[in-house]
Amino acid sequence: MAILNSNPEILLKKRKNADRKRLEKQEEIANKIKVSKQLKLKQKQKNFKRAETLLSNQKSNEIEKKRINKINQKLKKESLKDIQDNDDYKLLFIIRIPNHTKGLKIPKKAYQILQVLKLTESNTGVFIKANKQTIQLLGLIAPYIIIGQPSLSSIRKLFQKRARITTTETSDEEQSTEEPKEKIIKLDNNQLVEDKFENLGIICIEDIIHELTNLSDNFLTITNWLLPFKLNPPINGWGPQSKLARIIYDNENKVEISLAQDFKLKEVDDIDSVIDQQN
Repeated sequence: MAILNSNPEILLKKRKNADRKRLEKQEEIANKIKVSKQLKLKQKQKNFKRAETLLSNQKSNEIEKKRINKINQKLKKESLKDIQDNDDYKLLFIIRIPNHTKGLKIPKKAYQILQVLKLTESNTGVFIKANKQTIQLLGLIAPYIIIGQPSLSSIRKLFQKRARITTTETSDEEQSTEEPKEKIIKLDNNQLVEDKFENLGIICIEDIIHELTNLSDNFLTITNWLLPFKLNPPINGWGPQSKLARIIYDNENKVEISLAQDFKLKEVDDIDSVIDQQN
């Protein structure tokens, strides 16, 4: 006579308890976040701002709006035919730097460009395939970025230490009840590349580097897959004193600085040293 197994019923009870505990934990976390946001909002309301600070913020925003308008006027005057005829592309690495002026609100157009480039956080960097038109548009976000042409050595270092992607993972138990969860992982496995781009003939990280440096037709596909490279802040930081020190150093060494206040975007000659400091 066969003996009935009671394990399935026990497992069901365990799963129900696990689901109940998980929901309770989620509610608890949500309540904590809500309370934290309310406290932060109250703290902001209590913070006293001096009249000089408010005036300074207003002036900074006015100057930035004028700068954006100046660039827009220049872009409108440019001949679209001349821009389209210029097919000289080059590889640039863009690093997002913190706002140097407190209280500065990034204009909508500049913020939209930063979003498209996935540069919404400070100390993050991305590769772009730039031509004359791209560089002119980058002028809109000149005060918030530094750019330069990286060497092959710097590109390899970035991939070895900082390359990240998102992946979706689902367990067998959760597959039928929950949506796949996105997880950020380090790109340190050739198998991940092969699984994604085998149909394009790209099977390892070195192939990706080759595609980027040669500005291939797969450039956008690859850069859309990669997350922004998350860098460390420079040792001296991005504060006013370090900014002044960099300006003095650049002037003494006749290096064009990229902290441009006008519409002209300038490139850092030695972007590799900047990457090394933050890598």
